Amino acid sequence: MGEDVFFVPCKWGTKTPIVTYKDRPFEGTKSEAYQALFNFEPTNIAIYLGRASNGLCAIDFDADEDIALFLAQNPKLEHTTRTRGSRGGMLWIRIDGDYPESCNPEHKHFEWRADQRLSTIHGRHEKGMDYMLLVDESPITLKFEEIVWPKEWQLPWVGAAAKKAIDELTVQYGQPFYTNKDGRVTNINERFWAALYSRENRVIYDPDEKSFYIYNEGNGLWETITPETVRENISGRILEVSRESHQFSLEIQITQARLNAVVSALKGIVEKRGAFQSKQRYIHVANGVLRFSPDGDVQFGSFSHEDYSRNQSPYAFDPEAECPRFLNELIYPAVEPEDADLLQRWAGLALFGYNLPQRFLIVDGTPNGGKGTLVRIIQALVGLNNSYQLRTDCLHERFETFRYRGKTLLIGPDVRGDFLMQRGASMLKVLVGGDPMSAEGKGSNGDFQMFGTFNIVVSCNSRLRVRLEEDAGAWRRRLLVVRYEKPAPEKRILDFHNVLLEEEGSGILRWALAGFVKLQAEFAERGDFVLTESQRERVNSLLAESESLKLFVKERLERCEGEDVTCSEISQAYVEYCADKGWNALSSAVVERTLPDLILENFHVTKSHSIERDGKKSNRGWRKVRLRQMDSEFRLADG
Repeated sequence: MGEDVFFVPCKWGTKTPIVTYKDRPFEGTKSEAYQALFNFEPTNIAIYLGRASNGLCAIDFDADEDIALFLAQNPKLEHTTRTRGSRGGMLWIRIDGDYPESCNPEHKHFEWRADQRLSTIHGRHEKGMDYMLLVDESPITLKFEEIVWPKEWQLPWVGAAAKKAIDELTVQYGQPFYTNKDGRVTNINERFWAALYSRENRVIYDPDEKSFYIYNEGNGLWETITPETVRENISGRILEVSRESHQFSLEIQITQARLNAVVSALKGIVEKRGAFQSKQRYIHVANGVLRFSPDGDVQFGSFSHEDYSRNQSPYAFDPEAECPRFLNELIYPAVEPEDADLLQRWAGLALFGYNLPQRFLIVDGTPNGGKGTLVRIIQALVGLNNSYQLRTDCLHERFETFRYRGKTLLIGPDVRGDFLMQRGASMLKVLVGGDPMSAEGKGSNGDFQMFGTFNIVVSCNSRLRVRLEEDAGAWRRRLLVVRYEKPAPEKRILDFHNVLLEEEGSGILRWALAGFVKLQAEFAERGDFVLTESQRERVNSLLAESESLKLFVKERLERCEGEDVTCSEISQAYVEYCADKGWNALSSAVVERTLPDLILENFHVTKSHSIERDGKKSNRGWRKVRLRQMDSEFRLADG
């Protein structure tokens, strides 16, 4: 039990103390004279509970079925100190913080023993049997609020706490309702009922998102709750008070107009702006929260409303879990070791749910090489409810970003090669760059602020090209590229992501968590991912390929008085230029649309529709421009 426990000697076979323990100071338990009292044999030994024994309390059960029901809902208390007298049993626990006064509920399922209570732990029971130590473990320490009580059991402190809360609210907000001289309720105090609801529920209102959130003790999440549900809950609470106080005329006051007024008052009382805009160093999983300190220490603990978390991985943390199939059948056969390490760090970042390095990931290469399976696994780890499909062709539309509210991961699965050439692609830099954004919801009034802290992953079988818009440097700072270049596996496994998640979900979670620990160290040192030379070159090559037409115009065309070149000649030369570089050429439509501006910018000439070839003056092209000599000779030789 420990030296801080106040033991009290009692007469053998009784609960009668040998000393007047209520009047003794705690220090007296350590004196030689006091300790000598235990040398008289035989002697029962009891404990003076509560603050006298540093928060040591006890729950006494008379019936075996009651203690079994209680332990079923509090499995961790299976391992706390447990004793037994004549029947049932006694659980000994140390309470961290406040706890209610000692009490005996009317239903007699249990007795709560705390301050100023004495409980026997050793000796002879009054009925003749000896006290037994059923679980020889130290008392578990926990907060009183962590104890789960069977719903059907009456809890005396609940009623007392409710009355105390109502009394305090009455002082602060006034009476809950008002009556006439006949005792009939004539009106209600909307602010009182709003304050009572906020006292009995952990609820906040975000004025930017124009939404209520209520805390779920079971999973540690702040979940949205509609104003309609809030109205219904408040209506039920007023009805409950009406019946308890026998003020049945109070029911008449439950109208939509008055309930709306209560909800409006509630917004002001529980308003909390920006509750979800910042992110502490934690990752919320199915069975708790992992907290990361700057020095690399990781602690696994219970949920807390102060985290203001609304994103949770559906997989449980297991420090012993492994994922051999995931690594040996999906990751290592598909990519180089340095890229496997990059994928692990990025998966940890996706799980964290806040884009610290302000980069997004492109996974391209071998069809059926495992890219889609990996993306689906990461999406499942993060949580399907926490992700949304990225559509660059819709990013310029009015309501698209509103759909990202409350999400942390955006996914572009198996996209086309021009996915990043779409009009809205430039928004990706905002979505990952930490920039403030205004999102507007369809049918809602006004807009709300959000920040570009999303993690983004895009997978593609071909190499993507980017709509650079003269901003290659910004894209370079934002991109990560992992290329699948190894052959696809000979045998495909249908729904392989489901197989791996079912068999190794917790192991894959642990793999990603280890990646986040690595990334944290890199971020503390460099503020970014540490990339190898080949990984940096991959990004540079992608950007160069994305502006291949611009590079072609600068390298292969030149201004020359008296010369000209046709569109078809330039197109053919451009295709050959890309082939020499190992790049995918832009489509003929993009080339035709983009060339006039590039040639005007570089050579200051406009397009002509009367270039002469083969005796015809109806060819489109440019005067005063030609292919550089090597290409011109090649064209003439071919002719």
